[in-house]
Amino acid sequence: MREQWLESLPIRGVIKTEPLLRGVANNVYKITTTQAKYILKQFRFDHPYGLDREQEVRVQQQLAQYQLAPEVIHYDAPQGLVLQSFLEEPDLAHTKLPMADKLRELADVSAHIHRLSVDVPVWSLRERLQRYCLQLAEFDAERAQHFSTRLELFRKLLDSFAARPVFCHNDLGMHHIFITPTLRVIDWEYAGLGERYFDLANTMAVNELDLPQRNAFINAYESAAGFAVDRPTLENWRELVALVNQLWYELHHYLQRITD
Repeated sequence: MREQWLESLPIRGVIKTEPLLRGVANNVYKITTTQAKYILKQFRFDHPYGLDREQEVRVQQQLAQYQLAPEVIHYDAPQGLVLQSFLEEPDLAHTKLPMADKLRELADVSAHIHRLSVDVPVWSLRERLQRYCLQLAEFDAERAQHFSTRLELFRKLLDSFAARPVFCHNDLGMHHIFITPTLRVIDWEYAGLGERYFDLANTMAVNELDLPQRNAFINAYESAAGFAVDRPTLENWRELVALVNQLWYELHHYLQRITD
């Protein structure tokens, strides 16, 4: 980690810096000082994933006012650095709660997020997928065309995306949720106004929920959100999410090879 980064941050008494993640989109470091611990995220590649970093920071600043996301302590746009407090408590995935309780917490957080009023544009899934295919075509044109053809089968579903938009996290893994001492959610880079069903289906996928767990999660979500989930519609979105994730992982694989 470059020394000038540390010098530009509004923290003093640094004892240790530890790399937690080296990724295609971000590098993440844990910084320990004499007074506190911090997370420093360094943005890397935005364009292949269609990420808007200014929007990501603005969203987190708004969510911090709701006490849902950690406060943005420092943002350096030219260097692509975001400094936030390090969350000490185990995330929901690593708590000792029974799985049934974890699913209820996950459902409650999902419902809470969907109720929030956040000043952010509507998330375009179609544009995001077109970008993924164009980027993948630079590495493997045949695979990109394969995905484009398969996505055409979901044209009506894509046309209906965000017809009734709600605020969505779009990557709500249990490892992104901290419930003690107060609720906090991290990693909002894919957040935006979007499709409730896409968000729910993606939450099921990222947490690898089996059928009984999916049913328990949706039952708890309906109770928390006061919203009746149409199960066949959700299953259609689950099929699309599986394809979207496959496309994302293939693109990610190629990008990782050229950035390692």
